[in-house]
Amino acid sequence: MKNNKLLKWILLGILGILGTGMVLLLTCRHGSGISPDSVAYISAARSLAEGRGFFTYDGEYLVYQPPLYPIILALIKMTLSIDPLISAGYLNALLFGLIIFLSGLFLLKHLKSFTLVFLGTVSVLISYALVQASLMTLSESLFIFLLLLFLHYVEVYQNQGDMNSLILLSVPAALACLTRYTGIIMILTGLISIIGWGKNTLKEKIKHSLIFLFITCMPIGIWVLRNYYVSGTFVGQRAVSSFTLVENLKFFFNTILPWYLPMNLTVHYLVFIFVLVITWMLKELNLRTKSGKDGIKLIGPGLIFLVFYSAIILISSTTTAYDNISNRLLSPIYIPIIYILFVITDKIHYWLTKYFPHILVTVLFGIGIILMMRYPFKNTRYIIEEFMDRSGQEYSSNAWRNSETIQYLVQRKQLGKEYVFYSNAPEAVYILANIKSRFSPAKTFYNSPQLIYANPKQKDIWQNDEKVCLVWFDKINRNFLFTIDELQKDRKMNTLAHLNDGKIYIFSGK
Repeated sequence: MKNNKLLKWILLGILGILGTGMVLLLTCRHGSGISPDSVAYISAARSLAEGRGFFTYDGEYLVYQPPLYPIILALIKMTLSIDPLISAGYLNALLFGLIIFLSGLFLLKHLKSFTLVFLGTVSVLISYALVQASLMTLSESLFIFLLLLFLHYVEVYQNQGDMNSLILLSVPAALACLTRYTGIIMILTGLISIIGWGKNTLKEKIKHSLIFLFITCMPIGIWVLRNYYVSGTFVGQRAVSSFTLVENLKFFFNTILPWYLPMNLTVHYLVFIFVLVITWMLKELNLRTKSGKDGIKLIGPGLIFLVFYSAIILISSTTTAYDNISNRLLSPIYIPIIYILFVITDKIHYWLTKYFPHILVTVLFGIGIILMMRYPFKNTRYIIEEFMDRSGQEYSSNAWRNSETIQYLVQRKQLGKEYVFYSNAPEAVYILANIKSRFSPAKTFYNSPQLIYANPKQKDIWQNDEKVCLVWFDKINRNFLFTIDELQKDRKMNTLAHLNDGKIYIFSGK
């Protein structure tokens, strides 16, 4: 029996190692993909490692993102002397492998069929939402890893209900809040689990809830108060969204449907199947686990996180301007959905084996799941091939590294000492040319129709008297910034260089 369990652990560990190896292989040469948020994390980590605090590439305080991811990158730099630009790839590779392995252990603990456990773990390995997150210098992999720890310790607390298990439950939730602000959903999930499914008396539940709130809220509370002190905002200045709730619902479903199903299945059909299966399972099978415990208690924490996380993304995307709903924003709910789907599938599988040969049912289920996995695998293969073709993603790609404008700046680093740099892609100037840069003047807030000034035509666009070097990339289209023609109306600019992918201007801000 022990040998059989060890073999299962080894198989799941191999899948985790495959995931780690895949990310390492893809990122070993040029590092992880680099987005604008990636540059904020890298610059903040470098600043922290150098003892200057949480400052980003534009000289501003890190406010829009929580601090845990750059803290880890800074610790790696201080202890191993590996720059965050490189260490992020190693860190995400390790986290991806752990996510795969822990997901497998979680399924192994609750599913009767190891065939389903194995296929469920493989579905995590080939998930293009998770692979894409792991290939980028972003905090999603860390957040998902903490989510898995949190869901595990929710169950430990449900069974033990003591102080040790409460602390173990609280720590991942607290760290998740320091990784992404949406980590507050874990606090809500933990509270409901303590009060609704805890085995303690009402008095003990209230006491444990208060302790849980203190441990989880104190770190993020200190951080947002610090944010307010340095910037006057708790999580950065936000503006109204450009998208309606209906548009965001469309983005939401168009993002998650390809994770599991071919796109020719409509949303209504998917919802019908889901509701039908859930209703039938609750009524006929009562969702009993193999130990006889209530199945709602089993899938409850994951389901609560799934529902409330989805809700907060939809609501915040409708009320607040930031990135469109995408794989990145929704990647934390991938594993809870997989877990719930495979728990339900396992119950149906077990029920059918009472009436049909076990091997027949298992083979049919396995074939069906493998056929369904073809669709996400195609997308994963496309992401990997694209990453390999471009030798990176976004700012780490060949196209950006070989940019003529970037090469011009790299060869004339003295300009960084003579001028204050502005750009329509300041993160590119910093990460590729190692020159600190700020955003060129903006007329609206990021991804929002809300104007920064009530009447920008009566406002002096350049609010400084500095010697300015403006780096303008032709392939960057950011509608919230003033165009180059609008900027030139406000100041006489001298063209320093006219390159095949951009222009460089110098002028005085006076």
